[in-house]
Amino acid sequence: MFCCRLCLLQIGCTEDGILNGIEATVYNNCGWCNNDNALGMALDHIDNAYYVPNWLVTPKACKTNIAANTATRSPGTCPGIFIMEGMIDQVARTLGLDPDTVRRANLYKKDQVTPIDIPLTYCNISTLWDDLYSSAEVESRKAAAAKFNEENRWRKRGLSVVPVRFWMEWGWAVPYTVHINIYAADGTVAICHGGVEVGQGINTKVAQVAAKTLGIPLDTISVKPSNTLIGPNDITTGGSITSELCCLGTLRACNELNERISPVRAANPKATWKELVAACNDQGVNLSVENFVEEKTDYQYSYNAYGVGCTEVEIDVLTGELQILRVDILYDCGDSINPDIDVGQVEGAFTMGLGYWLTEKLIFDQDSGQLLTHNTWEYKPPASKDIPIDFRIALLRDAPNPIGILGTKGVGEPPLCLSCSALFAIKRAIENFRAEIKADTVFTLDGPATVEITQQDCLVDPSEFYF
Repeated sequence: MFCCRLCLLQIGCTEDGILNGIEATVYNNCGWCNNDNALGMALDHIDNAYYVPNWLVTPKACKTNIAANTATRSPGTCPGIFIMEGMIDQVARTLGLDPDTVRRANLYKKDQVTPIDIPLTYCNISTLWDDLYSSAEVESRKAAAAKFNEENRWRKRGLSVVPVRFWMEWGWAVPYTVHINIYAADGTVAICHGGVEVGQGINTKVAQVAAKTLGIPLDTISVKPSNTLIGPNDITTGGSITSELCCLGTLRACNELNERISPVRAANPKATWKELVAACNDQGVNLSVENFVEEKTDYQYSYNAYGVGCTEVEIDVLTGELQILRVDILYDCGDSINPDIDVGQVEGAFTMGLGYWLTEKLIFDQDSGQLLTHNTWEYKPPASKDIPIDFRIALLRDAPNPIGILGTKGVGEPPLCLSCSALFAIKRAIENFRAEIKADTVFTLDGPATVEITQQDCLVDPSEFYF
């Protein structure tokens, strides 16, 4: 994934932590080629969920001796949002305020405009924050963590809450083709669409939309692999938009089929689906249809997805080992087509982000730039023991998206950006121990916060090892 770093920072704010302006320079390590750099997406999302009336951000693409980057889940947006959360964290520490208080005070409100001129005509981030804060019992858990820290010398707990605003950009005419065939012999339906099933459930959602629109059982439908004969000019699968747009193409294609079938259905009101399809075929009705999705809106973005995550961790000060005790996430998925899939997407995205922020450290040869952590002996993606012990995911109820397809919202990438809450929770735990040993100085906790880094940042003094 892309690496961005913030330098040369100035923040203007009131004594209450209300942000007035930010001036920053953001550097991106592009490797030997800056063709794939994160700066565009990082800067587009650098404000995250916070209103700041004045911005001056200077991007710097840096050419280095390591391999070039490539995009993966939430490219650029993940480090961009983290940069903003780091700034909020620093403001809170400088002013002696609770970071949650500063975050809540600066959240976007309805009809405010982002730095890249996105009007927030529908903005519910404050409601999500308050709802999660209540359902996750954040205040009482903070008090419990403080009590635990007082009673335990070498184990410390920390808790952090982070919001996300992630804008979906299918407004710049992204093309996907959907082709549907109905087979007259048995009434089965085959669909080929321009997206690629990579575990996000796109085939299931497309089949659901077709089944509902045509009024037939789900097991009548099969989704075939994508191919360039059906969709020669389809765009990449990504951006958390492909499922939505392929569902839109399926909806339109099925509606066109319904229009063709309608006269035959009217003449045969008691016919089964199989009989109806056979009758259509006998009368020369074309049972193949193609829909080319190329949506355009007045803005490049289409809508915003919102979410809030709360992470509680416990660290071993002596070893740096970590347990993620509990994670609560409330995500606005609109009117979900398949809540089971979408909850799984939230879980998977967040867990993938835990690897980015906690375990997946890349080490390069300083002279040649060669990657040294090239297998799982040195490179550690998250495994079963890295998953939160208590993992609570909720989708916001009764919140259909008026702009989305069938009222839904994308879900593939935004929850990953909430995973930085684990890093800030670790920082809270480290800060508690450092305050206890009278070493509470300002420090930066960069990701990934590995076991070694966490232990070293605790500044443990061996002279304290006594009974």
